[in-house]
Amino acid sequence: MKTKQILMAGALALSMVLSGGMLTGCSNSSNTKDTKTSEVTKKKEVKTIGQKTKDSKSLKMTNNTGKKITVFETKSSSEESFSDNLLEDGDAVKNKEERTLYYDVKENDKLDVKICLQDQDKTFVFKDVDPADTKKVDVSLKEDKVNLDVTKKDGSTVTLTPSEDSAKTEDEKKDEQEVKQEEKKEEKKEETAKADSSNKSNTSELKKDTTASTSNTSSNKNNTGSSKPSNSGNSSNSNSSKPAEHTHNWVAQYKTVNIPEKGHNEQVLVQAAYDEQVPVTEMKEFAICNNCGADVTANPTAHMKNSLLNGGNCGGYHSEWREVVTGYNTVHHDAVYETRYVVDSPATTKQELTGYKCSGCGKTKAN
Repeated sequence: MKTKQILMAGALALSMVLSGGMLTGCSNSSNTKDTKTSEVTKKKEVKTIGQKTKDSKSLKMTNNTGKKITVFETKSSSEESFSDNLLEDGDAVKNKEERTLYYDVKENDKLDVKICLQDQDKTFVFKDVDPADTKKVDVSLKEDKVNLDVTKKDGSTVTLTPSEDSAKTEDEKKDEQEVKQEEKKEEKKEETAKADSSNKSNTSELKKDTTASTSNTSSNKNNTGSSKPSNSGNSSNSNSSKPAEHTHNWVAQYKTVNIPEKGHNEQVLVQAAYDEQVPVTEMKEFAICNNCGADVTANPTAHMKNSLLNGGNCGGYHSEWREVVTGYNTVHHDAVYETRYVVDSPATTKQELTGYKCSGCGKTKAN
């Protein structure tokens, strides 16, 4: 029995020596691998919109439209026209790309923004973005209209929709300008016609006076030379009567205006915060009976002796390495939130007065 125990102890020692050598070898290999893979990565150049100056303001802008933004212009709310395109030639803000926007606004003014997407001839104008209360802006696309999802400095969000006429194409704007120019021409023609009519009326009155005077002179001559009365004066008065003036019958004209849906983004709790107990384990050596498989780590000799005294045949044991739990670590998991869109008011339509049109002559006038 002593011989078996000596042989088993020698085998155990040899196993530990070999295991130590293997662990040492793995450690050296790991260090070499870590040395080879430790490289310094170059920082990516951060793109911006606009140029940073000592007076400029800035905020973060992210493109969430699913398309490229090719035009981005800004101006103060009190200014008439927008700046040139802040994006350089060939530059575009890709989808999901975040950039820092640099812009200039006059004191106490708000910011107006103009945006155009790739392969579209529509521009979208947003007015009165408050620079003092804006943290970041997300550009989104819904039903072919660009929206601005503004995150305020207190964490709340609000969605800005484009101004009413900003989504019109350049051709539509040109058509409207041409219609207005035609209306102005028609008004000038009518004013000129009225002036000509007034001049003709005055000329006609003058002719009537001259004719009446001539008629009276002729009548006097006829009375002197003949007893026949003259009706030339009455005939002239009946033929020079004025035509009745046209009275406009103005009929209100309306157009249907689409009012887009309004809403905002909210942070919704998906998973509450919680603490997790993670077990800590380590490998430990155990003495196991060769015959009955009992754990005899505490006293192998007593186990063998007790087996022999009770007619058993447990005459040896071997060692096994087993993973055991030695304690627990507390791992904290933060709460998980997600952003959800909430509708404040659904899309609808309304009738908007555009002007008036005469049912008789077709003339129009502005509201």
